Amino acid sequence: MNLQKQLEFVITDFCNLNCSLCSQGIPLQKEKKLISLEDLERMAKFIKPFEFQHIKISGGEPTMHPQFSQICGCLRKLFPAYNYYLATNGFMLEKFVNDVKIFDVIILSEYPGRNEKLFEKSVALNLPNLIAQKKEEYKEILDVYEEKNLNETNIYNRCPYAETMKVVQNRIYPCCNLFGQALRQNIPLDKISVVFDENWRENITKLDVDVFCKRCFVKVPSRAQSFIQKSRKKTVSWLIKKNPALANKCNRWIKNLRQKIKNG
Repeated sequence: MNLQKQLEFVITDFCNLNCSLCSQGIPLQKEKKLISLEDLERMAKFIKPFEFQHIKISGGEPTMHPQFSQICGCLRKLFPAYNYYLATNGFMLEKFVNDVKIFDVIILSEYPGRNEKLFEKSVALNLPNLIAQKKEEYKEILDVYEEKNLNETNIYNRCPYAETMKVVQNRIYPCCNLFGQALRQNIPLDKISVVFDENWRENITKLDVDVFCKRCFVKVPSRAQSFIQKSRKKTVSWLIKKNPALANKCNRWIKNLRQKIKNG
């Protein structure tokens, strides 16, 4: 199991929304917790500088974290990387408009029937590093209860989501979807994650997650599709870094084209 390109920290399990199809399984969590600034300072000792290309902050809703401003101020020092990302639904984004300047990219998501007004208000902030994503196909894309790979093999190595490791509470997962899947399918956490300590690299290579990938809602691509998707992802990442505004226009154009094709 190779080390991934992105390390994502779920700094809070709390969210202002309650999406039934949340890939992180927030509505199903019985013991919601935070990763404090002190926790991050401790975890930073277990990560080498630039070991991951990207550092991502998410949740829950990360702006709900009581130490969000302090975390923004220390993030680059604690975890040296090439790029920094924030995933948010826009809650309290206006309050932290100066703090979020440290992120190369802010991924703002709209969920129909849940945060439209908040989304538009956040877009109106005109943040140069903001990428706005409207989830028009929200219910179709995130049907997290589907099991799409039951007849597949070698799934993990072909999955684009496997490029992101995720830290939830005090454990690290080799894929960003595994924690939510564990909640939905009652999977023991020690089968799909390891304690985030000085031994995490050695321990995480001992995990065999392919059996759980079979029951994942993300359909694993063919080898050819996997190559195309990874190439496209690299291009998009480059474009977002160079010109977020142009990336936004391209994103809207692609979605409009998909809608026209769908409508015939």
